[in-house]
Order: sequence, then C-alpha cells, then structure tokens
Amino acid sequence: MKITSTRLATQADAQAIADVVNAHELSVDPATSVMSAESALDFMTGYVDPTVTHLLSMDGESGFSALVNLHPDAVRARFFPDIYAMPHLTNVEDLALWTIELAEAEQPNWPMWPGVNFLDSRLQAGWAEHGFESLRRYFTMRMPTSTVASIRQVTDVQIRAIDISDPDHVATWHALYQDSFSKHFGFAPRNLDKWRELIFGESSLDPNGVFVAFKNGIAVGYCQCNDEYAEEKKGQIASLGVAQEHQGTGIGEALLQVSITYCAAKGYETVELSVDTGNESGALKLYEKVGFTPESSWIQMHRPGDNFPKQGG
Repeated sequence: MKITSTRLATQADAQAIADVVNAHELSVDPATSVMSAESALDFMTGYVDPTVTHLLSMDGESGFSALVNLHPDAVRARFFPDIYAMPHLTNVEDLALWTIELAEAEQPNWPMWPGVNFLDSRLQAGWAEHGFESLRRYFTMRMPTSTVASIRQVTDVQIRAIDISDPDHVATWHALYQDSFSKHFGFAPRNLDKWRELIFGESSLDPNGVFVAFKNGIAVGYCQCNDEYAEEKKGQIASLGVAQEHQGTGIGEALLQVSITYCAAKGYETVELSVDTGNESGALKLYEKVGFTPESSWIQMHRPGDNFPKQGG
C-alpha cells in the first residue's frame, strides 16, 4: 500500500482522529488510555509549539487511515513525531519515511524523537527501517483512588492549592518546575511566559488542581492534576516536582497523596501518571510505594548520530 493523498486536519476531524489513534493503540495495548475528541484537538494543534496534523489516505481510499503530527519544540530544537495508522496497514515504514521527509523540509537540522508504544512492534520496525532505535522507556502507572493512604505529615510542611489566576502564584509554580526538573534527562528551561503559554494552553487544565508544598513559608514542591481522562473517570497527575534541596524528605509522597485524595473527591475511580524509568531521582520507587503499578509503557526512539541533548538542557 502506498500513500496516495494527504490533507491537513480541521477541527471537524477531531473525533475521526481520536478513532484512528484509539484503533491503533488499542490493537497493541488494551490497557492504554483512549483519546477523546477534546484531547484530539490538543493533539492537532501541538503539545508544545503550534503545528498541524496531516491526514493520509492509502491506495486511493476515500477517507484517511493514517495521520502524522511532528510536534515541534523550538526550545529543544527537536521534533517529537507521532504516527498512528489503522491496524490493517502494514507499510508503516513508508509512513515513517514520509514523516522524516516532512521534518527535514521544515527544520533540516532538528533531530526527531518518535514516541511508540512499547508493545507496538509494527511501528517500531517501521522507524527501525530508517535507522531509529530505542532511547528511553516510560511507564504509564495507575492506582485506584480508594486505596490512597492517609496523607503523610512532614515537619514544618503545609500543602495547599494555589490560585492559578494569581501571577505571583504562577511564578512560584514555574520556579519550582525549573528547579525540580533541572537535572532530568532532556530538560530544557523555559522562561515564564513561554511556560505559562504551554500550561494554560491545555484544554484539560484543572484550575483547582495545582498544589504547592511550603516549608516554613517557602515553596518547596508542587503537584498538578488535570482532567485529561475525565470521560473514563480517571484523574491524571500531569506533573510532580520537588526542589532539588528538598528531594528525598517525604514531600513528594505527601503531595502525591494530597493529589490522589483530590482526584477521589472529584469522583475519579483511578488516577494515572507517567514516569521515565531511567529517572535517577527515584520517582519510580516513590510511585510504587504510594500504590501505583505499571499498566502500559512506551519508548522514545532516536537516530544515533543525530544531535543529542545535553544533560539538564
């Protein structure tokens, strides 16, 4: 099968895009979370910088059966492409090549880091045909909200929700994010305006779901919940960070427990998060301690020899 036509997606395609994404993912991993039409709108416009989604038809078919989004990130000078194709398509190496050519036409010096479900041998092989290999593995972890333990008490630490309409509160949150992740793999610092634009551009943002830990009045950690999977009665912890100086003191555990309790109060039956399995901060062990278990996983791929990020950005 060959690519015979392409067009750019519009908002009217959101549900059809979600259907293709879900057909692709569920065919290899029944435990994966499904994409809603609302989430598809975020996908279409780009997770970081503005972009477009390309819809591809094969062998003259009337509709589309595959889609591509490059997901550019100008701060990292990198593409994070996604390919989704209906399960009957076997020529995903052609889709990968089309995506590579598209990226090279837009930014010839940017490397590409495709994301692929760990169980998706079809798409992994398609990228491998063009020299890509596994770089990093991530888990999606879940737990029932009914099993959250009582909130850990840490000496001199108070946790409370912040008002994200208050610029000072947002600046505090941003500073915590920058500090917490500064040593993480692939981190790239973003200034406050760019970071705020990224966070507030998400349709799943929960304005009441950002919690900050204060130690003797100083902000030392945060946890952000969102409503990405509200239709499935699942809460999501989008981000958790503890300032470098205060890591390993129980603050992360307390923030997690506060956030899970919050998700339970909203009626969510489970809560999920993602974690880099190579994270040296001990995040995976913390999540397991609190009660999360891996449900599915995905890998970031890269092409050896492409520009590689410096540790810490």
